Amino acid sequence: MPILGVFFTLLSAASFGFTSATIRRGMVSASALQGLYVTVFAGLPMFVVAALLFGELFRYREIGQFDYLLFGAAGVMNLLVGRYANYRAIASLGANRSGPVVGVSTLVSIAFAVVFLDEVVTPLMAFGIALMMVGPGMVTSKSSARQPDTTATEALIRAPAESTAVAVATEPRLAEGIAWGLAAAVAWGLGPVLMRAAVDTNGLGVLGGLVTYLVAAVGLSLALLLPGQRSSLASVDWSKGKWFLFTSVNSFAANLFRLLALTVAPVTIVTPLMRTQAIFALLLNYAINRRLESFEARVVGGILVSMTGAVLIVI
Repeated sequence: MPILGVFFTLLSAASFGFTSATIRRGMVSASALQGLYVTVFAGLPMFVVAALLFGELFRYREIGQFDYLLFGAAGVMNLLVGRYANYRAIASLGANRSGPVVGVSTLVSIAFAVVFLDEVVTPLMAFGIALMMVGPGMVTSKSSARQPDTTATEALIRAPAESTAVAVATEPRLAEGIAWGLAAAVAWGLGPVLMRAAVDTNGLGVLGGLVTYLVAAVGLSLALLLPGQRSSLASVDWSKGKWFLFTSVNSFAANLFRLLALTVAPVTIVTPLMRTQAIFALLLNYAINRRLESFEARVVGGILVSMTGAVLIVI
């Protein structure tokens, strides 16, 4: 097992865990689209600096046209489709419940990696996959459908300048949340496979990350030309929108470490091990969002079962 790849993956998982906690708080006072604008536009200059520091910024001629297409497609899937769908899932279910649903992305990645990258699934990995299928059912069952502190949540939603935002539900919207979570899972499952296929031929993971952010930023810039989009971005309440800025830094670090991991390790190791972010997210949500999130035994158990399945896949 590539130790360096595991190390980078765990750093990425920890960063994504922070992201889960900060975006959950940000979704109380802003919409998913606002969060997408802030995190992508703020992340782009960070990747420019990272590519410069890693000595990859001026090596763009070493990337072939087809690899640019792969990086661009990964940017659309990871940063536009996947991130937006994940934000909507968090708004509907909460960060703890949406985590195992979005975690189905591991299965999508493995399926694509086996078919297109000739990677192999062992019997132990198959058992881990079975566990990962159980976790989402546990956290989205109706018996765990009540938030622990609806009064606190409602107080946050009634805060000034939040009337036009996508409110965090005091009662989880299961069907909506599961649909958005599965959409994020498909996008985030395919994205790493595309990135791995691209970096496998050139090894320029950080520059590839810059390309993904650049493609996403161009797409969002074009979206700003649509009626109402610029006013939507301008209406972000920055006294509370700071949580999106924290998310921008966390997302940058998470994507950077994931790209470094994919440069030295296969998808079938990186993607399942990424699900350890559930532990980091659980701890951080307890520290930051204790009154917003559900910590019922069924929810925590579902997270741990799903994460255990992911870890078994890489043993």
